[in-house]
Amino acid sequence: MPRHPGLVLVAHRYDAESTAHVQALVSGAGIPARMAAIATGAYDAVGAALAALKAERCDAVTIVPLMTSSESRLVRDVAALAPPLATTHGLAVALASALDDAPEAIEVLSDRAAALADHAARQAVMLVGHGPSHDQDMPAWEDLGVTLANGVRERGRFFAARAGVVRDDAPTPVRAAAVRAVRERIARYAVDTGEPVIVVPWLVGAGRLARVQLLKDLAELDIRYEGKPMLPHAALGDWLARELAVASMVLTRAKPGTVVRLRER
Repeated sequence: MPRHPGLVLVAHRYDAESTAHVQALVSGAGIPARMAAIATGAYDAVGAALAALKAERCDAVTIVPLMTSSESRLVRDVAALAPPLATTHGLAVALASALDDAPEAIEVLSDRAAALADHAARQAVMLVGHGPSHDQDMPAWEDLGVTLANGVRERGRFFAARAGVVRDDAPTPVRAAAVRAVRERIARYAVDTGEPVIVVPWLVGAGRLARVQLLKDLAELDIRYEGKPMLPHAALGDWLARELAVASMVLTRAKPGTVVRLRER
């Protein structure tokens, strides 16, 4: 029996500009699709999106978290909600991972850095992300950051690259320590290279952190910073299309009320 696919693209709550970019990905998916904008503890939009797709006669839905890391608590919470929601709505669900270290993520971050570079071979790049609140989640974020930074350095032929997080939702002393570590790395790179350090938001969309807070966090450092997040970029559409292609294969035999994970990071 042919399946009727649908898409739920899960994203943070962003400013109006970035929300429009997310919606553009939804509109260009080529199948019935909904955006679910979520925040910590506020996940009703996911269930509402599934219900809307069910009403459109979709029976095989892919949930894609448009987020930087599968280690995000939001991504984990959505993964935990997927099985009961699949059962409630009688849908076969494919659950994708976040961007993580996908080649498209490296492409976007490298392009953002290249746009700010004068002499890439002599300049260092610092990717700065949101990061986790809890200490136990830091090793996974650090490992992912190493992979992404190495990819950016190699693709853009930069002098060096590193990733760091400011742990924006952590208690104030924890956040302050994280910001201090990022600042120290940037300061060292500036001394080592004698050039402004290129700072790229390791963030999918823009909000207070990219537009305002990072500028305050990194004040008085020798940096090049535009505040432009990963959206918009054609590579993110390519990534989404690839996830949907994989999902279409695994959902062929999936039963209603079940969830299939597309991959583990």
